[in-house]
Amino acid sequence: MPLNLVVQTAFLGDLLLSIPLLKKCREQWPQHKLALVCRKGFGDFFLKTHLVDQVFEIEKGNADSYAKIVEHLRYVEVDNLISPHESLRTAFFNAKIKAKHKISFQKSWNFLIYSKRTQKNAQLPDAMRQLSLLAPEDANLAKDLSDYTKEAKPFTAQEFGKLSAPPKWASMSLRHQVLELTDVYSSLKQRFDLQGFDEGKAVLIFPGSVWATKRWTEEGFINTGKALQQKGFKVYVMGGPGEEELAEKVAAAIPGSQSLAGKTKIIESAQLIARAALLIGNDSASTHLAAVCDTPLIAVFGPTILEFGFRPWSAESYVVQTEGLPCRPCGKHGHKVCPIGTHVCMKNISAEDVLRTAGFILRS
Repeated sequence: MPLNLVVQTAFLGDLLLSIPLLKKCREQWPQHKLALVCRKGFGDFFLKTHLVDQVFEIEKGNADSYAKIVEHLRYVEVDNLISPHESLRTAFFNAKIKAKHKISFQKSWNFLIYSKRTQKNAQLPDAMRQLSLLAPEDANLAKDLSDYTKEAKPFTAQEFGKLSAPPKWASMSLRHQVLELTDVYSSLKQRFDLQGFDEGKAVLIFPGSVWATKRWTEEGFINTGKALQQKGFKVYVMGGPGEEELAEKVAAAIPGSQSLAGKTKIIESAQLIARAALLIGNDSASTHLAAVCDTPLIAVFGPTILEFGFRPWSAESYVVQTEGLPCRPCGKHGHKVCPIGTHVCMKNISAEDVLRTAGFILRS
């Protein structure tokens, strides 16, 4: 059976935004197996939700992990290799894999590696940019993308910061697949004292981010959590590996809350997110995972802006941000330290700003 291979070795958030592309691969080549190359620890989620048939995981900086995949694929018939990740390292990796067609975005230097190259459209959200790699092979998709570019306003926040809904043909929702995994949820209930999820009264807070300046203030998360606890919601503070200390600190300051940071795998976090009433996080993987689960979310944007394309991609996505700052954006990913030493883009956002949007969502 021929194999289609999607190579996306970026951070988890970018990988989650590949879901519309993976869905389209399934639709376009239903008789082919679909495999994914991703970072270590990310693949289990895509296997358990049946998005892909096979996963190859790499460790950043570990050359052996790349070499083992190349060796394995020497004996596999790869029909289409699709690479939305544009780094030089990924391109060199893809050059070593034999495939009938290699597809990626057009760069001045990558014509020797990829047989089919697509111009990247900066006007599209990233989920659609990745999906556009298949447009040259699909006239209907090409028209849908063209019409969307002309008509939609994906980066315009409406009342209470609500963002426009994605069209169905570009959805990244896996809510049904996640909720089907009831055994995973049952296991979580045995391990933790989970309250509020079955009653729709659980709120999840993710205070962390890979980039320090993309984190809203601890005080903001704490005051928001306290207010929601007082309104009868059960607050859980969550995060990935390396964010445990921050999460514990925030949870300790919110009476009655609980930290689950570093204690759940991605598929387990998705189980909790899918059953939560609301998720509050930064411009990070947590809000993208909430979008996958169709859970109402509030994304706090600071140094980055929606126009970069990495907005949460769901119908229940809301953004809180400080408008009109001349220093914003200060970089595509944020920084470890604010370049001008003020971090005003985040410090100017109060708990009241976030609670105003949370109140609207939770009343709806």
